[in-house]
Amino acid sequence: MSKINELFFREWQSIFKNPSMISVLLVVPILYFTLFGNLYSEKKVMEIPVVVVDSDHSEISRELIRAFDVDATFAVSAIVPSEDEAMKTIDKGAAYVGLIIPAGLAEKAKSGKEAEVLTIIDGSNMMISNTAVRAANTLIKSISAGVTLKKLEAKGEWGEDGKNFFTGIDYRYRVLYNPTFSYLSFMVFGLGGTVLQQVLFLGVSLAVAREKDLGTWQQTVRSYRFFQLVLGKLTPYFILSTFNLIVTFTMVLKWFEVPYYGNPAYLILAGTLFNIAVLSIGFAISYVTKDQLQATQLAMLIAVPSFMLSGFTWPLMSMPAVIAGIGKSLPLTYFLHAVREVLTKGHGMEAIRTDLAVLMLMAVIGLFLAYLAYLLQSRKIAAKAGAEETSVAVPQA
Repeated sequence: MSKINELFFREWQSIFKNPSMISVLLVVPILYFTLFGNLYSEKKVMEIPVVVVDSDHSEISRELIRAFDVDATFAVSAIVPSEDEAMKTIDKGAAYVGLIIPAGLAEKAKSGKEAEVLTIIDGSNMMISNTAVRAANTLIKSISAGVTLKKLEAKGEWGEDGKNFFTGIDYRYRVLYNPTFSYLSFMVFGLGGTVLQQVLFLGVSLAVAREKDLGTWQQTVRSYRFFQLVLGKLTPYFILSTFNLIVTFTMVLKWFEVPYYGNPAYLILAGTLFNIAVLSIGFAISYVTKDQLQATQLAMLIAVPSFMLSGFTWPLMSMPAVIAGIGKSLPLTYFLHAVREVLTKGHGMEAIRTDLAVLMLMAVIGLFLAYLAYLLQSRKIAAKAGAEETSVAVPQA
């Protein structure tokens, strides 16, 4: 038992003598749970943009529009003249729900005839589509009940008329992109991108840190220029990451038979820029950390929460502004948006142009930070070498 106690106290002391281990075991869990707790602070998806087509222009149609706009779940963002225009608005991502109010709705509802209101819902994000279906159904049934009560009150009748009028406005919905509400189609693209990022972050973040641990880094800096280091060290990881990208999404699309609608060539383009951005950021991490342990910790600190913050599941619009800002600074956010636009929605270059531009910018910033670290380390190494030569050249007394 004494040996166990001795080993316990020795390990306990070693943990608290290592600031990196303290941060991993005590600080990071608090940081993550604070982040994730605030991420879901709204408790449900809020302010879903709605585009409206009002072909009835009646009191009931205006009441429907007001109900959608006042409800915390929705926010009327545009009113357009036709269903085609509403479809285009949803297709562009400017709205997630289309409220289609047909002509003659009020007349049919007041006469007890069956009338329908249609919602068109972007189903590419199941958090949004599930919330929209439930909330829209509740709102439309409430308006329908209100019409019933007003009509019966005016006529002074209850009974069978109440049943007819209560079902006077029926709710219909059409789900785009994922009409079967398949969790496989929803989740697997995001998980695939997340795995690719974490593996690549971990690998490349050790590219420089490994040589620091081996004691060969100073000689490497003296022997190679920055662009030679970039090409020489990152090209192997780029080749492997491209291979992983192709294999992963081939498995998703062919083995798991997840339906897709766009051109996979656009996916490869987005994935290539994503890999370059991750490589650049990971290279910068490797420069600024002192050893492999620190590099691994910093890379995982960025990679682990990326999926939660990317907006792929919980939408960015429902996050607090600060957390949404963090999400928008991560390369995974833009890659997964491009994946959804290409594979789920069938869009082309126009829909992912912003994602590609941001990923390129992130790659440039990552390489620039790595270059600054390279210059700083080169000067320190040169100064140290100069000081050693001077001490050798001074004759001993």
